[in-house]
Amino acid sequence: MDNYNIIEVRGASFSYPGVEAKTLKNINLEIKKGEFVLISGTSGSGKTTLAKCLNGIIPHLSEGNLTGDIIINGKDTQGVPMHELSSEIGMVFQNPEDQIFSIRVEDEVAFGVECQGYTKEEIQKRVQYGLQKLRLEDIKKQITFSLSGGQKQKVSIASNLAMLPSILILDDPTTDLDPISKQEVMDIISELKEEIDTTFLIIEHDLNDLIEFIDRVIIMHEGEILYNGSPSEIFYNHFKALDDLGIRIPDHIRLGKYLFDKGFKYNSYPISKREVLEWAKQLLTSKKLTLPMAENQVTGDRQDSVAKLQDVNFSYQKGKQILHDINLDIKKGELLAIVGHNGCGKSTLMKNLIGLLRPSQGSVEINNKNTKDFKVQDIILDIGYVFQNPDNQLFCNSVEEEVQFGLKNRGYSEEIISKQVELALNTVGLQKKRKEHPFSLSRGERQRLAVATMLVSNPKIILLDEPTTGQDEQSLKALLTLMENLITEKEATIVMITHDMEVVAQYASRVVVVDAGRIVLDGSPSEVFSTNYQKLHSLKLKPPIISQFSAELNKYGFPNVSNWNMFSNHFIRKDNDAQSVSKVSII
Repeated sequence: MDNYNIIEVRGASFSYPGVEAKTLKNINLEIKKGEFVLISGTSGSGKTTLAKCLNGIIPHLSEGNLTGDIIINGKDTQGVPMHELSSEIGMVFQNPEDQIFSIRVEDEVAFGVECQGYTKEEIQKRVQYGLQKLRLEDIKKQITFSLSGGQKQKVSIASNLAMLPSILILDDPTTDLDPISKQEVMDIISELKEEIDTTFLIIEHDLNDLIEFIDRVIIMHEGEILYNGSPSEIFYNHFKALDDLGIRIPDHIRLGKYLFDKGFKYNSYPISKREVLEWAKQLLTSKKLTLPMAENQVTGDRQDSVAKLQDVNFSYQKGKQILHDINLDIKKGELLAIVGHNGCGKSTLMKNLIGLLRPSQGSVEINNKNTKDFKVQDIILDIGYVFQNPDNQLFCNSVEEEVQFGLKNRGYSEEIISKQVELALNTVGLQKKRKEHPFSLSRGERQRLAVATMLVSNPKIILLDEPTTGQDEQSLKALLTLMENLITEKEATIVMITHDMEVVAQYASRVVVVDAGRIVLDGSPSEVFSTNYQKLHSLKLKPPIISQFSAELNKYGFPNVSNWNMFSNHFIRKDNDAQSVSKVSII
């Protein structure tokens, strides 16, 4: 690898129009050719803005005040036009639909290369290269809009790769994908790192499938670079600071840190799941480490139904059935997670539940109202719905107006509106951004704003479609703790669609697994994750890392736990109460 700086950022600061606070503050950064760099940090910390500065979207397409120098492969981004930068640096956005233009897959992969003016022969060669690297040859004739989320994201990566950029930025590329599709995309990127001479920058919150093959970690916070170093150095030496900040530290790193704090030694800071698994296995088999079995969680039986689906079938068009014989009884006070791979029918099920769609056969009752007998506006009075893409439900000119809108529409007094808006903004942590335009917020902040617009009306049933998208650990924990409080204090019922198995294991009281429009598993997180390990994988779902460790190490004495909190509550807090924690030891 040629050891030169392909990216140099010197004293870069940026602020958006009409916003006093700087989104980026004095960024200094050097990245060498061929490096694979992770950029992580809290929601709204400036990660995507930095990416847009690197690829020239800022200042060429987005207005604002940019100062400092940004040099990409010897070119000053502020001094050269966008088309000159496009051959140097590609970008894959969080939502692949934001950058897919063509009807067919192979046309989409060809689009960027054609815009660069290459010959027909060279274009065909580049297209074949992109399709082959992302394993898309079999679907090259398919219509792009008919693809799954994972396939669309692969097409976006292929179309960028076909242009042979020196640098490729991926902004939360797997955030909306099911766990197996996410793993596939990460595996392909990992292979590309070894096969091609491209520098990768990846912006991500979920580090579970990524941490093992990155060279460097950059942690951003409030527009600044907080930490910059190797994964082992950053995640072990700054563990508490990252945890306090709300970085989503993978469970196997948490387990590694726990073992060090117990006084056990290892010849390095282990970063891969396999290393930590083998270390724990060796300590358990040698009896150096003993972990008492976890107590079973007891959940009380809930009797009152708030929604019931009976023998529900649904088709968008004749001959293409989406839902098959759905029977689901949702109890008051549940936090029900509906999980399944992309395209399995989860969102269609949710839309039937609130009357946006009506079943072709069977019945749906919610709050004692049959959806076939009532108008949607009558059904949703006591229901809060947060869409997967928050942009689909934001339309006002400021954060404050957005939260006020529903209450004003229902004719509430100014006093009640003011009180409810203040409470909602404080609850989701957006009180300081109340005057800003919703689309100046980060994706995670827009998600929280969508939640605030729902909270002001005190709904009894709350439906969340992928609420974890773009959220850092702190924001996510605050949101889901809020949902738990609404259950205990307001007797609310939460129904959540998500791909995040860690969130399901930690917060859900019940999990329903959907496959091909049918309910195939239904039970508590412990029941679903602990006893269906192989079946979940065949359904394109992966249990949380700690559940995987539990399944593989249970016979050696590892407790049967489904989430990190169960492990932590049983062992770490007891250890800390019993003895002072020893310092990290490395041979």
